[in-house]
Amino acid sequence: MIKKPLVLANLAKNVLVSIAILVIINSTQLLVVQSQQSNTTKIRFVQPALERQPDNRGAPRDRKGAGTRGDCPAVNQRLTALVPLVSTTASQKQATAPYVLGLTANEYPTFWFYVPYLPKNINSVKFVLLDEKNNSVTTEPIAIALPKTPGVMSVSLPTTEKPLVVGQYYHWYLLIDCNPQSRSEDIAVEGLVQRIPLNNDLTRRLQAATPRQRVALYARAGIWQDAITTLGELRRAKPQDAALAADWKDLLESVGLEDVASEAIVE
Repeated sequence: MIKKPLVLANLAKNVLVSIAILVIINSTQLLVVQSQQSNTTKIRFVQPALERQPDNRGAPRDRKGAGTRGDCPAVNQRLTALVPLVSTTASQKQATAPYVLGLTANEYPTFWFYVPYLPKNINSVKFVLLDEKNNSVTTEPIAIALPKTPGVMSVSLPTTEKPLVVGQYYHWYLLIDCNPQSRSEDIAVEGLVQRIPLNNDLTRRLQAATPRQRVALYARAGIWQDAITTLGELRRAKPQDAALAADWKDLLESVGLEDVASEAIVE
């Protein structure tokens, strides 16, 4: 004769096993759903709330260069800085004319541009970075070697130069010289960059995230330079990845840069 306590113990054990199996199944299904949602959610840039406005005097308003000038050849797609036009303040109550601005958490950020020219048509390309007192951050302008074909390229601030200071606005220029006899005929794009501190919550999220998830986190936090750089480096590593290509298109379209969203990223 089977003792009653033993039957009850076996029954309780079976119930617990069944519950555990259901929990595992439900958890797995939830992870699959979350994964599917993360893969289908578009990456969108959210304009940041600025603690301090940059000086409006001379603040760059256009992220595109001239269509043609001097000896530079005519192009269908103009030189373009891949940067948002930002017009918000911390209080969200004051509207300003939008200016070219990207935030970063890095001491040595990377800047992205669509350059439509071939090396044979260009005399020189230089990158200049100035602080708020118009002093050059770099020892001298950074000489840039153009890739063999037109496309999206990046320019990184060398770690041998001064790091960006948190809170300060810096003014950068990309200067393309097609005529060495006349600097007034340079084609240029310009913008602002500001280094900001990361809060503890965002830092924890970034540490736990995959590189692709970091792109979305940076974009939602309004930290443009780090969002586009993280995604741009992922695309360089995996140029045939359709999901990354879609992310790139979504990110650029979210700041009105759909006209260059399909251009190739070049070395």
